[in-house]
Amino acid sequence: MKAPRKKPVAGRKHLHKIGPDFGSSSLNRRKLWGFRFLFAIGVPLALLGTLELVLRLIDFGYPTGFLLPSQHDGKKVLVQNNQFGWRFFGAAMARMPEPFCLPEIKSSNTVRIIVFGESAALGDPQPRFGLPRMLQAMLELRYPDTYFEVVNAAIVAINSNVILPIARDCSSANADIWVIYMGNNEVVGPFGAGTVFGQQAPPLPLIRANLALKTTRIGQLVDTLHSEIWKPPPDKSEWGGMEMFLNQQVRINDPRMGTVYDHFSRNLADIIRTGRKSGAGIVVSTVAVNLKDCAPFGSEHRQGLTTVDKSKWELLYQNGVAAQSAAKTEVAVGWFHEAAQIDDQFADLHFRQGCCALALGKIDDAKKQFVAARDQDTLRFRCDSKLNDLVRQTVSIFSDQRVVLADAETAFAAQNPVGLPGDDWFYEHVHLTFDGNYLLARTLAPKLEMLLPVKITAHVAASQPWPSEADCARRLAWSDWDKQAALSEMFSRLGNPPFTHQINHDTQIQNLEASLDKLMPATQPMGIKAAQNLCEKALSAMPDDPFLCEQMSALDQLSGNLAGAMTNAQHAVNLLPNSAGDWSQLGVILAKQKKYKDAAAAFRRAFQLNPEDVWSLQNLAQSLNDLGQHEEAIREYRHALAVKPRFGPAWLGLGQIFEEMGHKTEAEDCYQKALRNRIDRAPELTTLARFCENHGWREAAATNFDEALKLNGFDAALYLEAAQNLSALGRHAEAELRYAQAIRLSPDSIQAHFFYGSELGGDGKPADAVREFRETVRIMPNMTEARFNLGISLADAGNYSEALVEFEKVLEQDPANAKALQYAQALRQRLPASQPH
Repeated sequence: MKAPRKKPVAGRKHLHKIGPDFGSSSLNRRKLWGFRFLFAIGVPLALLGTLELVLRLIDFGYPTGFLLPSQHDGKKVLVQNNQFGWRFFGAAMARMPEPFCLPEIKSSNTVRIIVFGESAALGDPQPRFGLPRMLQAMLELRYPDTYFEVVNAAIVAINSNVILPIARDCSSANADIWVIYMGNNEVVGPFGAGTVFGQQAPPLPLIRANLALKTTRIGQLVDTLHSEIWKPPPDKSEWGGMEMFLNQQVRINDPRMGTVYDHFSRNLADIIRTGRKSGAGIVVSTVAVNLKDCAPFGSEHRQGLTTVDKSKWELLYQNGVAAQSAAKTEVAVGWFHEAAQIDDQFADLHFRQGCCALALGKIDDAKKQFVAARDQDTLRFRCDSKLNDLVRQTVSIFSDQRVVLADAETAFAAQNPVGLPGDDWFYEHVHLTFDGNYLLARTLAPKLEMLLPVKITAHVAASQPWPSEADCARRLAWSDWDKQAALSEMFSRLGNPPFTHQINHDTQIQNLEASLDKLMPATQPMGIKAAQNLCEKALSAMPDDPFLCEQMSALDQLSGNLAGAMTNAQHAVNLLPNSAGDWSQLGVILAKQKKYKDAAAAFRRAFQLNPEDVWSLQNLAQSLNDLGQHEEAIREYRHALAVKPRFGPAWLGLGQIFEEMGHKTEAEDCYQKALRNRIDRAPELTTLARFCENHGWREAAATNFDEALKLNGFDAALYLEAAQNLSALGRHAEAELRYAQAIRLSPDSIQAHFFYGSELGGDGKPADAVREFRETVRIMPNMTEARFNLGISLADAGNYSEALVEFEKVLEQDPANAKALQYAQALRQRLPASQPH
């Protein structure tokens, strides 16, 4: 019997015959995770984008491009960004570019040239006579039918890490030629191994990412917050020149130097590529520096030198120094050679060896030692051998015929009789004199000519001489007045470290003093008139040259022609509307004309263009005070102090307003801050000295006069004021020295001779007093006071007969002079009747 068949389970028919779609499930999970990832990234990005937009809407931050689009006279133009340096240095430290105003659309008959570099390329201390201007003069004179626009895109204290972003920004400027002259600041500039501006020698990608981030407003916000949290000490929060780097000694064998060299060559290559991509031809130059007359700024012994060996080295070195000072050069060479056997990495040793070799006529050895002194210098403000080699190597990798090398280092050596550039071309370590800038431009100009269109060069024979230095001097209105101004500025700079640490510092100062002495006539009325005539001629040929307008305005002010100064200053502003300096200068002239309302407007515009320009705020406050707007003036003084808390002139001005308002306590507090926070510039120290003198603080006045004279030791009037203050203090011997110096600088100064004579007479030196009063009456015969004093001094010296003659002359000029009559009568009685009188 068959077993009964089981019925199938009812749910069996519902069993899946095909397995689950595992792939579809995995896909859904990936979508889920993708959504989560996008959410995690997208939301923060959206928030950041919103924050960036909000920051821009509220106008937080600053523009970062080197070129800014603008409008001028109804035309589109490109102007410099005065805040460009903020992301590299911070607002308080940043240096500004030179002003320019370029048509956005270049005209057909124009050649546009951009010069990139640091302060040497800029033309410091006088950019209007620097490389860009010299190139422009040279090319204009050679090709008078072509208009040359030469843009000065160099800035003080920058290096290739900054120049690359400038170059990228300038790639849209439609330039025909780029000129690159850089290398002095690779170690001390931003991101260098010896910089004080942030990180030292970080990886190049990190540098570029850092700079890219700061182009955003969010990046600038982060940077601002960082600066607020980690504020530097007050004495390190402001620009301090080369002195800021004293503690940043970097040896040539420092491991970070490899990073510096790598960054330099990569940045330079990228700059060249950027320029070529923009369509510009490129001229890259090696960098010339002062080898012969610039001692190292810093020297350090080799690492691992034992105490015993260091003592031996020091003894040998000092023996050499003593022999060198005694002109026993061959003996010094022996001592220095022995020292070098122990330690040959001390830069000053190489410099002394170079000086000895040069004195002995051993030129090749001298070159070797001077180059070593430069390369071993541990305060690396000069382009070294390796950097110049990298310039040559980098240019050589470009087979493009429109990338050209100019070898300034070799050219400068060739032009020196012993092949060693020195103070014949340089003011100090790297900054070029007028002669030096001409030589540099003359070296580069033929290379630029190779890149000019044939339609331009075809009109000039290759054999035609280039414009001479005298031709360029006339075009740029270079005069002894300008030379004196430049040397005075350098005299002031050389009074500070690290220059004061150089072993040939005394010689440098003596040479500068001798040069300034010879140029004293240039500061007198006849010298100023000669400079005016030269500038007028240059302006008649180039009436729309803003730098000539600036120069003419300054000369007009000196000669008292405020109307002319005003006209030229206004024209300069019209030509360079974004020049904070020109607006400030216009304000100064308006204030001198007592047009205080217009002056205030000019100073406001200057500050808008340069929000770190505390001098314009200072002048604005003074103008407002002169208008009787005391509260507004106080507000602007406080504004200046918010920007720069240690700005002494603002404390002084604020104190004066408080004193006028009767707020004695507040005024006294401000005055003390003004004295503690002096500005180390001669005009400001002089102002402070006069203020102290007027308040009866004569010792403080003497201190400030002395400090001013250290920075401006060629101002006869300043010596005279200092002498009078010392005399009032009873410091008569010092006063006599100051009077004598005033006379040396200004031999026909009536006041100097008169007061010096009075000082000598009061000090019991009648014979010397006679000499000074004779000079006074020679210069001004009708000055009865001087003739009267001459009579007294002659009498005190026992020359009664001559004294009587002088008193009688006084009576001829002033019959009512009772004292002269009294002296004359006494002398007549004293002299024998037979003695003629």
